[in-house]
This record gives sequence, C-alpha cells and structure tokens, in this order.
Amino acid sequence: MELNRAVAENIKRIRKTKKLSLERTAALSGVSRSMLSQIERGEANPSVAILGKIAAALKVPAEVLLENDDFTSLLVARELDNTPERLDNGKVLRRISFPYDDRTRQESFFLDLYISARYEPEPSVPGCVCHATVIAGTVSLLAEGETYQLLERDALRFAADQPYEFQNMTNATARLLLYYQYLK
Repeated sequence: MELNRAVAENIKRIRKTKKLSLERTAALSGVSRSMLSQIERGEANPSVAILGKIAAALKVPAEVLLENDDFTSLLVARELDNTPERLDNGKVLRRISFPYDDRTRQESFFLDLYISARYEPEPSVPGCVCHATVIAGTVSLLAEGETYQLLERDALRFAADQPYEFQNMTNATARLLLYYQYLK
C-alpha cells in the first residue's frame, strides 16, 4: 500500500478507535480540521512536524502512523514457478519454497542432496537461524561445531550466521526443508 494512503488510514482508524471527532483531534493537535480531513482522505502529505502533532494528540508514537501493513497471509508457491539452483557440481539442487519476506523476515528452501552430495553455504547475516527438517534420507549436519545425524522427519534449529554444512549419508537422494528466520 502507498505510504500516504497507509498514514491516512492509520490516523483515521486510531482517531475513531479513541472516539475522537475530527474537530476534537484538530483542537488537541493544533492542526486545522480542514488539513486533518485532507490527510485522512490521502489528499495531503503531512510534514514530520504535523505527524508529530497528530501522534501526540492521539497519544501514540509517531511511527505507528507510518506503519504500512500490506502483508497478505495467503501465498501459494508452485514448484513449476521456481527455477532450481544447481550446486556442488550438480549434486545439490536448491529450490525456493517461499522467497524472503520483509514483513515476516523469513524465507524457505527445498534442498535435494544427491548421492555423496555436500552443501556448505556461506554463513548468513548475524542473527539468522535455520530450521532444517529432513523430508527423506539421512543427513549429516555440522552446525555450531557439532555433528548431528538426522533421519527422516528429524529437525534441527541452529545459528546460520556461523559455518554449517549438510552431507547426504545414503545411497539415495536426501531431501530437506530449510526455513530461515532473521531475528535481528
């Protein structure tokens, strides 16, 4: 949603939640009723000073007025829409499950490790955590200085901002779901 529209909707929603009329909000903020009405209709771009006055009148932090929540919870990700990335001389196939989302600060991937495959990505940004779930096969996972053998349906959460690696331990393709959460 456009920021100007988000500000307009936030002011109007908060004002109505607090059961304040345009006139009362104008009086409390020192912003004219006409200007306040234009802002709520998205017809005027308020300055930072005006936003501060309105926020003080509504008794909310100014940043609340700038929140732009156009997050949609429903998202279908189709395998056919994603081109897989081949790694480790073609022995590893990585496909996006859900791309990175700024609002949730998350992303996920399917990882196929063919026979004798090893996947050793670069460490992620500080504060990144990976949730790895084995869908099929047996995988050796080196994370945080420890080695874990994960069987089908086993899962491990670890700091992905440190070196880590996956290795297929079977004579068949191992499959994982990697879910990354960016906490910082």
